[in-house]
Amino acid sequence: MAFLARAGMLSGLRAAERLQLARAIATASKATRVGVVGCGNVGNAVANNLSRKGFTVAAAFDTDASRAAAMPAGVAVARSPREVAEMCDVIVTGLPRPPNVKAAAEGPDGILAGLSKGKVWIDHSTTDYEQTLAFGEEAEARGGHVLEAPITGGLEALKKGQMVVHVGGDKQVADAMRPILDASYNEVFYVGKIGSAMMVKVVSNMLACVHIIAMGEVLMLAKRSGLNLKTFWDAIRVSAGNSFVWETGAPLIFNGCYDPGFTMALQNKDLQLGYDMARKFEVPMDMHQLALSIYRRTQYQLGDEAGCYSPPKTYELALGESLQVQDFKDWTYDNEIYKGSLVVSHNNLD
Repeated sequence: MAFLARAGMLSGLRAAERLQLARAIATASKATRVGVVGCGNVGNAVANNLSRKGFTVAAAFDTDASRAAAMPAGVAVARSPREVAEMCDVIVTGLPRPPNVKAAAEGPDGILAGLSKGKVWIDHSTTDYEQTLAFGEEAEARGGHVLEAPITGGLEALKKGQMVVHVGGDKQVADAMRPILDASYNEVFYVGKIGSAMMVKVVSNMLACVHIIAMGEVLMLAKRSGLNLKTFWDAIRVSAGNSFVWETGAPLIFNGCYDPGFTMALQNKDLQLGYDMARKFEVPMDMHQLALSIYRRTQYQLGDEAGCYSPPKTYELALGESLQVQDFKDWTYDNEIYKGSLVVSHNNLD
């Protein structure tokens, strides 16, 4: 009986905590003051999406003042991440690497120093799993909240509000922030507690890289065997071998850009994060370790700034064969969610 009484008390306390949280977190609206730390590709696109849909983007900070100045009209340029956090109700970050997130978060001028009760930090960065957990705990101690919100689908899709965001953190906080997330993403997928969304994003990138390597091999096989590459691409699209990478990655090989919106250095950062997770949880990753090795070799050969779809280019260089196809010069694509799956449609193709 005593055990049941204690269990009932604990359940009551948890319910009271959830009620208190619900009262402390107001559902985001267009009047909610949003700040952005990191005004590169992601931060700029999110700010423009929010502004275009009538949300209040109040302040921004970037270590490169020119990027902060290029934000939408009316956005104040802050002197530090802390100032953004103090000025705003919700802080959005999209930073390239774990050290960048750490630098923006910590210290007397960091986001956490300006994060007070009820404020929410939404981090779109693909970053270190353990670091994310630690920041979540520190924010909670200050009365604030952290949502990890890594994104997937491609930069051009983000500019059109067609990317997917995976969200990890308190479910009530995630629900309250839904209007802000809906402004930039065509699917807001709540995964679970903080740390879970980062796992999904990193593993998704790992799978994509395996597909890219295999794609390069079979495209070169088709080319050398005399097949028309456009016909070959279309044939695989209606077969069991199709994938999002095949649909959207092969055209980036065909038009010769290899996705310059996301670099080899950043892709390898994500692959390393995944390998580090595998070591933490003691899971052998033979295939993904090979993929990381091939991606490292490509980075060393073509440079840090080479596009993330560049492994097939190394086959082109090694074999003296081009995989470019003229039909894809003006190609673009759109994403949509259909019956729970990400579906691609193509534009400007005959």
